[in-house]
Amino acid sequence: MTPLTQEFVDSCPVEGVFRMRGLEMTRIEVFVDAAFAFAVTMLVISFDAIPTNFKEMVLAIKSIPAFIVAVIQLVWIWHTHNLWSRRFGLDTSKTVMLSAALLIVVLIYVYPMRVMAGGMFSWFTGGYLPSNFTIDLLEELRFMFIFLGIGFVALCLVFVSMYRYVASLEHELRLNSAELHDTRTIQVLWLGAAVIGALSIVMASLVPERIVPWSGFVFALLGPWFGFISSRRNRARP
Repeated sequence: MTPLTQEFVDSCPVEGVFRMRGLEMTRIEVFVDAAFAFAVTMLVISFDAIPTNFKEMVLAIKSIPAFIVAVIQLVWIWHTHNLWSRRFGLDTSKTVMLSAALLIVVLIYVYPMRVMAGGMFSWFTGGYLPSNFTIDLLEELRFMFIFLGIGFVALCLVFVSMYRYVASLEHELRLNSAELHDTRTIQVLWLGAAVIGALSIVMASLVPERIVPWSGFVFALLGPWFGFISSRRNRARP
Protein backbone atom coordinates (compact mmCIF):
# COMPACT_ATOMS: atom_id res chain seq x y z
CA MET A 1 0.00 0.00 0.00
CA THR A 2 0.99 3.63 -0.46
CA PRO A 3 2.33 5.04 2.82
CA LEU A 4 0.14 7.65 4.48
CA THR A 5 1.53 11.14 4.78
CA GLN A 6 2.22 12.51 8.22
CA GLU A 7 0.07 15.50 7.34
CA PHE A 8 -2.92 13.25 6.71
CA VAL A 9 -2.35 11.26 9.91
CA ASP A 10 -2.07 14.46 11.96
CA SER A 11 -5.40 15.65 10.51
CA CYS A 12 -7.25 12.49 11.61
CA PRO A 13 -9.41 12.76 14.76
CA VAL A 14 -8.25 10.89 17.84
CA GLU A 15 -10.27 8.34 19.82
CA GLY A 16 -8.39 6.89 22.77
CA VAL A 17 -4.82 6.40 21.58
CA PHE A 18 -5.74 5.80 17.94
CA ARG A 19 -6.03 8.27 15.11
CA MET A 20 -9.11 7.41 13.04
CA ARG A 21 -7.56 6.92 9.61
CA GLY A 22 -10.62 5.28 8.06
CA LEU A 23 -13.63 7.51 8.70
CA GLU A 24 -14.54 7.42 5.01
CA MET A 25 -16.34 4.14 4.37
CA THR A 26 -14.86 1.82 1.77
CA ARG A 27 -16.95 -0.47 -0.41
CA ILE A 28 -15.90 -3.51 1.62
CA GLU A 29 -17.13 -1.81 4.81
CA VAL A 30 -20.49 -1.11 3.16
CA PHE A 31 -20.66 -4.76 2.11
CA VAL A 32 -19.74 -5.97 5.59
CA ASP A 33 -22.39 -3.75 7.18
CA ALA A 34 -25.02 -5.07 4.75
CA ALA A 35 -24.00 -8.65 5.50
CA PHE A 36 -24.33 -8.10 9.25
CA ALA A 37 -27.77 -6.55 8.70
CA PHE A 38 -28.70 -9.67 6.74
CA ALA A 39 -27.40 -11.84 9.58
CA VAL A 40 -29.68 -10.02 12.05
CA THR A 41 -32.57 -10.64 9.65
CA MET A 42 -31.69 -14.33 9.67
CA LEU A 43 -32.00 -14.29 13.46
CA VAL A 44 -35.50 -12.84 13.19
CA ILE A 45 -36.80 -15.32 10.63
CA SER A 46 -34.73 -18.36 11.58
CA PHE A 47 -37.46 -20.07 13.60
CA ASP A 48 -40.86 -18.54 13.78
CA ALA A 49 -43.61 -17.55 11.40
CA ILE A 50 -45.83 -14.60 12.28
CA PRO A 51 -48.01 -15.63 15.28
CA THR A 52 -51.61 -16.36 14.35
CA ASN A 53 -53.08 -16.73 17.85
CA PHE A 54 -52.43 -15.75 21.45
CA LYS A 55 -50.57 -18.95 22.34
CA GLU A 56 -48.17 -18.50 19.45
CA MET A 57 -47.70 -14.86 20.44
CA VAL A 58 -46.69 -15.89 23.98
CA LEU A 59 -44.21 -18.42 22.58
CA ALA A 60 -42.77 -15.72 20.32
CA ILE A 61 -42.39 -13.37 23.29
CA LYS A 62 -40.59 -16.08 25.24
CA SER A 63 -38.02 -16.33 22.43
CA ILE A 64 -37.07 -12.65 22.82
CA PRO A 65 -34.23 -13.23 25.38
CA ALA A 66 -32.48 -15.69 23.04
CA PHE A 67 -32.88 -13.26 20.15
CA ILE A 68 -31.41 -10.41 22.22
CA VAL A 69 -28.37 -12.47 23.27
CA ALA A 70 -27.71 -13.54 19.68
CA VAL A 71 -28.03 -9.96 18.41
CA ILE A 72 -25.66 -8.70 21.13
CA GLN A 73 -23.07 -11.23 19.97
CA LEU A 74 -23.47 -10.11 16.37
CA VAL A 75 -23.20 -6.44 17.32
CA TRP A 76 -20.05 -7.18 19.31
CA ILE A 77 -18.45 -8.85 16.28
CA TRP A 78 -19.60 -6.06 13.94
CA HIS A 79 -18.33 -3.37 16.32
CA THR A 80 -14.92 -5.03 16.54
CA HIS A 81 -14.59 -5.02 12.75
CA ASN A 82 -16.01 -1.49 12.47
CA LEU A 83 -13.53 -0.18 15.03
CA TRP A 84 -10.64 -1.83 13.19
CA SER A 85 -11.80 -0.25 9.92
CA ARG A 86 -12.17 3.23 11.41
CA ARG A 87 -8.79 3.09 13.10
CA PHE A 88 -6.77 2.03 10.09
CA GLY A 89 -8.83 2.64 6.93
CA LEU A 90 -7.22 -0.22 5.02
CA ASP A 91 -8.57 -1.18 1.61
CA THR A 92 -6.22 -3.81 0.21
CA SER A 93 -6.72 -7.28 -1.23
CA LYS A 94 -5.69 -8.80 2.10
CA THR A 95 -8.23 -6.76 4.08
CA VAL A 96 -10.91 -7.86 1.62
CA MET A 97 -9.95 -11.50 2.21
CA LEU A 98 -9.91 -11.05 5.99
CA SER A 99 -13.29 -9.32 5.96
CA ALA A 100 -14.67 -12.07 3.72
CA ALA A 101 -13.35 -14.71 6.12
CA LEU A 102 -15.09 -12.93 8.99
CA LEU A 103 -18.38 -12.85 7.09
CA ILE A 104 -18.12 -16.53 6.20
CA VAL A 105 -17.71 -17.45 9.86
CA VAL A 106 -20.54 -15.16 10.97
CA LEU A 107 -23.04 -16.31 8.34
CA ILE A 108 -22.28 -19.97 9.01
CA TYR A 109 -22.68 -19.60 12.76
CA VAL A 110 -25.52 -17.08 13.04
CA TYR A 111 -28.19 -19.81 13.17
CA PRO A 112 -26.33 -22.06 15.66
CA MET A 113 -25.73 -18.99 17.85
CA ARG A 114 -29.45 -18.48 18.28
CA VAL A 115 -30.04 -22.20 18.73
CA MET A 116 -27.56 -22.30 21.61
CA ALA A 117 -28.88 -19.07 23.10
CA GLY A 118 -32.38 -20.54 23.09
CA GLY A 119 -31.12 -23.77 24.62
CA MET A 120 -29.27 -21.84 27.33
CA PHE A 121 -32.40 -19.97 28.41
CA SER A 122 -34.48 -23.14 28.26
CA TRP A 123 -31.94 -24.91 30.51
CA PHE A 124 -31.71 -22.01 32.97
CA THR A 125 -35.50 -21.65 33.27
CA GLY A 126 -36.37 -25.34 33.31
CA GLY A 127 -38.18 -25.04 29.99
CA TYR A 128 -40.23 -21.93 30.83
CA LEU A 129 -38.42 -20.12 28.01
CA PRO A 130 -38.69 -22.85 25.40
CA SER A 131 -36.25 -23.68 22.64
CA ASN A 132 -37.64 -24.51 19.21
CA PHE A 133 -34.62 -26.68 18.49
CA THR A 134 -34.80 -30.18 19.92
CA ILE A 135 -31.73 -32.08 21.09
CA ASP A 136 -32.52 -35.67 22.01
CA LEU A 137 -29.11 -36.94 23.08
CA LEU A 138 -26.27 -35.43 25.05
CA GLU A 139 -23.95 -36.52 22.23
CA GLU A 140 -25.85 -34.11 19.98
CA LEU A 141 -25.30 -31.36 22.52
CA ARG A 142 -21.61 -32.28 22.64
CA PHE A 143 -21.45 -31.81 18.87
CA MET A 144 -23.13 -28.39 19.12
CA PHE A 145 -20.62 -27.16 21.71
CA ILE A 146 -17.70 -28.43 19.62
CA PHE A 147 -19.14 -26.86 16.47
CA LEU A 148 -19.66 -23.49 18.14
CA GLY A 149 -16.24 -23.65 19.75
CA ILE A 150 -14.61 -24.16 16.37
CA GLY A 151 -16.50 -21.16 15.03
CA PHE A 152 -15.43 -18.99 17.94
CA VAL A 153 -11.79 -19.98 17.54
CA ALA A 154 -11.99 -19.19 13.82
CA LEU A 155 -13.52 -15.79 14.61
CA CYS A 156 -10.76 -14.98 17.10
CA LEU A 157 -8.04 -15.99 14.67
CA VAL A 158 -9.51 -13.72 11.99
CA PHE A 159 -9.29 -10.77 14.41
CA VAL A 160 -5.74 -11.78 15.37
CA SER A 161 -4.83 -11.82 11.67
CA MET A 162 -6.41 -8.40 11.12
CA TYR A 163 -4.37 -6.74 13.84
CA ARG A 164 -1.24 -8.69 12.93
CA TYR A 165 -1.57 -7.33 9.40
CA VAL A 166 -1.91 -3.80 10.77
CA ALA A 167 1.22 -4.24 12.90
CA SER A 168 3.14 -5.28 9.78
CA LEU A 169 2.18 -1.94 8.20
CA GLU A 170 3.28 0.23 11.09
CA HIS A 171 5.51 2.39 8.89
CA GLU A 172 3.01 2.73 6.03
CA LEU A 173 0.24 3.69 8.49
CA ARG A 174 2.61 5.83 10.56
CA LEU A 175 1.52 4.22 13.81
CA ASN A 176 2.97 5.87 16.87
CA SER A 177 4.36 3.83 19.77
CA ALA A 178 1.10 3.88 21.75
CA GLU A 179 -0.94 2.78 18.73
CA LEU A 180 1.47 -0.05 17.96
CA HIS A 181 1.41 -1.10 21.62
CA ASP A 182 -2.39 -1.26 21.67
CA THR A 183 -2.48 -3.04 18.31
CA ARG A 184 -0.28 -5.78 19.74
CA THR A 185 -2.35 -5.83 22.92
CA ILE A 186 -5.49 -6.52 20.90
CA GLN A 187 -3.68 -9.37 19.15
CA VAL A 188 -2.88 -10.89 22.54
CA LEU A 189 -6.47 -10.45 23.71
CA TRP A 190 -7.95 -12.29 20.75
CA LEU A 191 -5.25 -14.96 20.78
CA GLY A 192 -6.11 -15.65 24.43
CA ALA A 193 -9.79 -15.72 23.52
CA ALA A 194 -8.98 -18.35 20.88
CA VAL A 195 -7.25 -20.44 23.56
CA ILE A 196 -10.37 -20.20 25.73
CA GLY A 197 -12.45 -21.32 22.76
CA ALA A 198 -10.09 -24.25 22.20
CA LEU A 199 -10.40 -25.15 25.88
CA SER A 200 -14.18 -25.30 25.52
CA ILE A 201 -13.77 -27.64 22.54
CA VAL A 202 -11.47 -29.93 24.53
CA MET A 203 -13.85 -29.94 27.49
CA ALA A 204 -16.90 -30.66 25.32
CA SER A 205 -15.00 -33.48 23.61
CA LEU A 206 -13.63 -35.24 26.68
CA VAL A 207 -15.92 -34.74 29.67
CA PRO A 208 -18.62 -37.26 30.63
CA GLU A 209 -22.01 -36.67 29.02
CA ARG A 210 -23.63 -35.33 32.19
CA ILE A 211 -21.05 -32.51 32.36
CA VAL A 212 -21.26 -31.52 28.67
CA PRO A 213 -23.73 -28.63 29.29
CA TRP A 214 -21.11 -26.97 31.50
CA SER A 215 -18.68 -26.66 28.60
CA GLY A 216 -20.25 -23.34 27.68
CA PHE A 217 -19.28 -21.83 31.02
CA VAL A 218 -15.63 -21.89 29.92
CA PHE A 219 -16.46 -18.73 27.96
CA ALA A 220 -17.00 -16.94 31.28
CA LEU A 221 -13.20 -16.73 31.37
CA LEU A 222 -13.34 -14.15 28.57
CA GLY A 223 -14.32 -11.34 30.94
CA PRO A 224 -11.44 -11.82 33.40
CA TRP A 225 -8.99 -12.41 30.55
CA PHE A 226 -9.91 -9.22 28.68
CA GLY A 227 -10.00 -7.22 31.90
CA PHE A 228 -6.66 -8.49 33.25
CA ILE A 229 -4.68 -8.13 30.03
CA SER A 230 -6.20 -4.75 29.16
CA SER A 231 -5.41 -3.37 32.61
CA ARG A 232 -1.87 -4.73 32.60
CA ARG A 233 -1.07 -3.55 29.08
CA ASN A 234 -2.62 -0.13 29.67
CA ARG A 235 -0.19 0.42 32.53
CA ALA A 236 2.70 -0.54 30.23
CA ARG A 237 1.61 1.73 27.37
CA PRO A 238 4.35 4.18 26.22
